Amino acid sequence: MKKIVIMLLLIVAANGIKAQDIQITKFERNFTSLIASMNPVYDNTGEACAVLRFFVRETDFIIEPNLGVVKREVLPGEIRMYVPKGTKRLTVRQKDRMPLTGYEIPVTIEPKVTYDVVLTVTDEAQNRSKANKGHNVYVGAGYNVLSISGPSIALGFDISRHIIELGAVFGLNKTDDIYFYDSNSNIVGGYNYNAIRVQLRYGYDVRVTDFFSIMPQVGGALNFYNGSEIVKGTSDYGSANTMSLLGAVRLVASFNDQFKLHITPEYDFAVYKGKKADMLMGFDDKFKSWTEGFNLNIGLIYYF
Repeated sequence: MKKIVIMLLLIVAANGIKAQDIQITKFERNFTSLIASMNPVYDNTGEACAVLRFFVRETDFIIEPNLGVVKREVLPGEIRMYVPKGTKRLTVRQKDRMPLTGYEIPVTIEPKVTYDVVLTVTDEAQNRSKANKGHNVYVGAGYNVLSISGPSIALGFDISRHIIELGAVFGLNKTDDIYFYDSNSNIVGGYNYNAIRVQLRYGYDVRVTDFFSIMPQVGGALNFYNGSEIVKGTSDYGSANTMSLLGAVRLVASFNDQFKLHITPEYDFAVYKGKKADMLMGFDDKFKSWTEGFNLNIGLIYYF
């Protein structure tokens, strides 16, 4: 379990290190522009400012020079920043993209001088900013580690980060052999059991970064106990059913806008136990764990 959690954290960290959504591809002095010198703007020390002209496709960038901004103007395709002389670093931000932090300005910023700056966004960032747009249906496959141990499948719908998911778990682990006796201590049957769970859950996708999200979930499950007969008899204990409510927190790491890895710890609460299921729970602790208690699922998700 520790290895799985470490792997998930490494994936998130590696993706975060790789990401640099915003880039400055050009920063140079404009020797012909008179914008900064014809109508100078002065800082609080009385010194004339320089003008940084950022050429952009979108004008919603937040630009933070290390010495502050005296004046900002927004024109179509351009952001003009009046900054004090000696400005050395920039931080550039935009919603849903990784910021460019601590950019070192490659030239000396002088008063009454205009500088041209080109801001670009990488294709990878553009793809991530559209993550899951047009990808509202997904399928999942994984493995249930705790409780009902076995493979799992899921079909889900993402509606503006509201997640509705129908899933199933096919249990491979079995109970011990359980024997049933009549009032005269004669064996009337014997079974061992496995479980199948069908569940419906709702969650909301909370984006922590472009690569990692946390999804609180609630839902319900039907648990079907199937008995394999090991002793021929007259008993009718070959199947039993229970119902559970669940609360979960899904941790999701995104490889891209379609492939995701998740770890989902949850806790199940029993809300219905029939007479047969209640009796069987007294014979084997696995019955109880299949209906109530901690659960853990690990899997992959693919968005269409």
